Amino acid sequence: MSLENIFSWSKSRAEEFEECQRKYFYNRYASWGGWDASAPKEARLAYILKNLKNRWAWKGETVHHVVETVLKSLRAGKPMSAEVALAEITQVMRRDFRSSKSKKYMRDPKKSLGLFEHEYEKPVTDAVWKTIHDEAAMCLKNFISSSFYKELESEDKKNWLVIEDLEEFDFDPSTNAQGPATKIYVKLDFARKKGDLVEIFDWKTGKEEGSASIQIGAYAIYAMRKWNLPLSSIRAYLVYLSSAQPVPQEQALSEELVLEAQKTISRSIGQMQTLLLDPKRNIPQPREFFKFTENERLCSYCNFYKICEKYT
Repeated sequence: MSLENIFSWSKSRAEEFEECQRKYFYNRYASWGGWDASAPKEARLAYILKNLKNRWAWKGETVHHVVETVLKSLRAGKPMSAEVALAEITQVMRRDFRSSKSKKYMRDPKKSLGLFEHEYEKPVTDAVWKTIHDEAAMCLKNFISSSFYKELESEDKKNWLVIEDLEEFDFDPSTNAQGPATKIYVKLDFARKKGDLVEIFDWKTGKEEGSASIQIGAYAIYAMRKWNLPLSSIRAYLVYLSSAQPVPQEQALSEELVLEAQKTISRSIGQMQTLLLDPKRNIPQPREFFKFTENERLCSYCNFYKICEKYT
């Protein structure tokens, strides 16, 4: 039985669509089935390119992965020391780097990391790569040495609800212009129950940014449905791990924010579905209907540069 490419919405999917519709087409449609080594050549190559990570995304994902390992070990009653955790992040990054440089991802894209800089032979010095590792290690060190982590060490782990779990919920048909409910995906870095409240935390490995209201709004909608809570019983926090003393920064939740998130998600879904030949079966229009971005800077860091008709 073959997998079905079901239409869904996520923050990352919406960002892809906003950046470049043609990139979105390659990522969500042309690459479908490319995980199979016997897939058609274009689907296979699109799938390989889809999974490339640039060095900044690689840093962030690696930090998230090791923080997840640290928290799950703590929950299991087997806390990792800072030394062991830092050794883990170094080992993971060395393994990923060597695997990518040898282009193992061309043979096994599901299990092997591919770095954008290696695929496109970008001139990145050893010093720059070392900085990426050092920044990742510092984020992890900051997290483990924080007062927030010490709080997590001492509390009852039975109150922990989510650690990097990919969750989903159906978006209300009443707010979806196309009618049928749309599956919404959210990935919460960490969530816990604290008294009568549920607290949601989102790790950030870059510089402090502006608003994360749509993402936080989607988390709030999910939490209200998942745990049957009023909005007043939910708290959301951003934690910037690049800070020497990362402190959870509370994000204001309100009915207005949730309503705006619902409107934005609904509008985004509607825009995506205008490019579907058959919305119910998620069959896209021909690729020429998906417009190229006019932002050349985005093109220079696009995974699909080597196969995009704009440049080939």
